[in-house]
Amino acid sequence: MDKSAELIKTIKNAFPGLSNDVAFRITSPLDRQYNCIAWAFDLSKNRWMQFDTRPRFDGVHYWWPNGVTVGPSVFAYIEAFKTNGYEICDSCNIEKGYVKIALYVEKSTQNCLHAARQKIDGTWMSKLGPNHDIVHGTPYSLVGNAYGDVHCFMKKPRL
Repeated sequence: MDKSAELIKTIKNAFPGLSNDVAFRITSPLDRQYNCIAWAFDLSKNRWMQFDTRPRFDGVHYWWPNGVTVGPSVFAYIEAFKTNGYEICDSCNIEKGYVKIALYVEKSTQNCLHAARQKIDGTWMSKLGPNHDIVHGTPYSLVGNAYGDVHCFMKKPRL
């Protein structure tokens, strides 16, 4: 098995919903400089957005919005995305003039584990932790043990 086929198999094993997702594809090389939250927030690709911003010696710039609750709760992440103009919305359906995100929570907790962002064509983009960016057809393709369940959708006007 070649390296790219092995990578696809590994990702599909972690996210079984991608096995039937015809839109699924890997869209970037591995990059440890940013995470899914920063990607969905639309920060530059040189930041790791998380509530714990203690200095580390790994060369990554950790960031969290000033004045936002510090902690892993999805409610802190909702508050953080609101600082960027996002508001809770009802669905993942594409709406002309808006960009949407999905926030995921760990099963049996309220801890936010992942965020995905909708593309203008209605497909979704995700950054898989410190690894690759992917495109997937629906936010539900990532539901499972790795990222938990979709907790909510948020939207803001597309600039």
